[in-house]
Amino acid sequence: MPKEQVEGVYRAYMLAAIAHDGQYRRTGEAYVFHPINVAMILAKLKLDYHCIVAALLHDCIEDTTLTREDIVRDFNEEVAHIVDGVSKLTGLEFRSNIEQQAQNFRKLFLAMATDMRVIMIKLADRLHNMRTLQSMTSEKQRIIAKETTEIHAPIARRLGLNNINKELEELCFEYTHPYRYQVLNREINKRYGNLKAIIEKIQDEIKFRLRQEGLANIKTSGRRKTTSSIYKKMKGTHHKFSEMLDIYAFRVVVDDMTQCYQALGIIHNLYKPVPGKFKDYIALPKTNGYQSLHTVLFGPSKVYIEVQIRTNEMHFISEYGIAAHWHYKGEDVNASVLADNWIGSLLDIHQNSDTSIEFLESAKVDLSPSEVFVFTPKGQIIQLPYKSTVLDFAYAIHTNVGNRTLGVKVNQTNVKLDTELKSGQTIEIITDENARPHPSWLKIVATTKAKASIKNNLQEESASKLIRLGEHLLTNALDYQGDGKPISEKKWQACLKILKCNSKQDLYMKIALSEILVSFVLNKIQGKKGDELNNRISIKSTKNNSISCARCCYPIPGDKVAGILTSSKGLVLHRFDCGNLLRAKQKDEQWLEVDWQADDEEEFEVLICVKDENRRGMLASIANVIAKANVNIENLEVEEDGDSMSALKLLISVSGLSQLDEVIDAIKSLEFVYLVSRVSNKKS
Repeated sequence: MPKEQVEGVYRAYMLAAIAHDGQYRRTGEAYVFHPINVAMILAKLKLDYHCIVAALLHDCIEDTTLTREDIVRDFNEEVAHIVDGVSKLTGLEFRSNIEQQAQNFRKLFLAMATDMRVIMIKLADRLHNMRTLQSMTSEKQRIIAKETTEIHAPIARRLGLNNINKELEELCFEYTHPYRYQVLNREINKRYGNLKAIIEKIQDEIKFRLRQEGLANIKTSGRRKTTSSIYKKMKGTHHKFSEMLDIYAFRVVVDDMTQCYQALGIIHNLYKPVPGKFKDYIALPKTNGYQSLHTVLFGPSKVYIEVQIRTNEMHFISEYGIAAHWHYKGEDVNASVLADNWIGSLLDIHQNSDTSIEFLESAKVDLSPSEVFVFTPKGQIIQLPYKSTVLDFAYAIHTNVGNRTLGVKVNQTNVKLDTELKSGQTIEIITDENARPHPSWLKIVATTKAKASIKNNLQEESASKLIRLGEHLLTNALDYQGDGKPISEKKWQACLKILKCNSKQDLYMKIALSEILVSFVLNKIQGKKGDELNNRISIKSTKNNSISCARCCYPIPGDKVAGILTSSKGLVLHRFDCGNLLRAKQKDEQWLEVDWQADDEEEFEVLICVKDENRRGMLASIANVIAKANVNIENLEVEEDGDSMSALKLLISVSGLSQLDEVIDAIKSLEFVYLVSRVSNKKS
């Protein structure tokens, strides 16, 4: 840092000390020690001058009389911008109710998108607060630690700030599970104490063998894994501590990538590798840019060790993450590029989330520490978050592939669409031009891209169906009530102008959404005057026209019916005496009396109730009679009505009222049947 910048940092310290004069933290120390510690954490990460100065002043706007204009005057706009961004995040309560928590996380993300140094200061601020959490009550400690575990530690990990992430996770574990932390920490130290000499010997042997094989310019170091990481592994694998193998890790740093694989071979010759415990994060980097070779070895005296091998550049990025961007100013740093990509994915989440809660849940998926690596049939590697399904894979290939997915094969075997992915699998997507996303898919997929694509397609499909429904209703009304003459373009344009519609499609949409009455449109097209409205239409087919039958009264052709227009289901047909229809009329919902002439090929469900004598073979006899009438039973329920009586509720499919009457007469002919009736939903 140049001399003038060092002087600038000192001026910022003096300004912060004066501004916070007389303020104290819960620990009893002067408040200014907090921004000093935050600045020191960021200095160790080699952040730039503007960020260090902003860290020293980050609480001034919120807690002192210092203003943004003062900071611009004494330093510059860039520093003031960062401080202002941090100030806007002060007091965010992630432990509040879920909606407020979600809104606050959204604010945090938006500040992050403006300048990544804002979140860097916020993370350093949280780290120092966690280091001094002992001054809080036990309840407060647990609440803050839980919040940090769910929000701050995952963000640090996602940005490649591994040292901050590890320390936050360790401190959080200590405060959320104090007893478990103490017991596990004691056992780890006990095991390490007993094996300290062997661990040091292993490190010396690795170093000696690598140099013997010609890798002279190497650095080695050893450490025991953190208590929290061991606990997480125990919990994830359901193992006891005595069953945990690799609680010691050694790091080997070499000059280039070729030497990484060379060192791996040398170390595997020195100690036997444990099968299935090798991970190549160089070929397949983690989502935060982390690269390294990981292998678990069976060392001397039955000691299992993990060795991580990486280059100097990989090591620097693993230590500093996105902060490496400010060290390699102007260069493309892997962690920085990936962090920008993550921010970009969060922008997509933000734009495609209807609520703050939805945004929070989707972002948490993106913050997930695990990922899976799967292959296309051509061998291309696709990386997806943990718990992603085969349907997520389809959308990761291309939106159109996802939208046209008909089936999926995993390793040449057909699987369901909700099958979760496992690393190493080869996935083949079977598509069909006629396939379309289903609303249930939203519950299957885990990734943001898949959810957004499915939502967009469903919305477009819904709009298309509504337009078709509106056109169908108006066309049928014209055929049923019109004079048979074609409508001139002049009349159409006049009608659209009066009804304030931009196009015919706009008019059809408004008809389907009940914003304009069909009968009102008819009057305008036909040039009729007065307020008399005829709300009767004729329909023939319900297929592909967004017309459905209500399941409260099960209308069928031959019934007197009316339709209620809904935005979600289109035109829903009800029997004329249905209680729900009567209630809809009272609420002034748009309804249409329907002259229903159904196609002969269509079948409709209807519910009947059979009361009979409770005897052996009764159910088989009724089913046989219904089958002879060429009618299908879709569902049945049996209700006991005393010792000698039972009641059957049968959902059957018929072509219309005449076929239903035939079925009812046939069932009544059975000697043990007392009563057969159609279940209605009449308003009492």
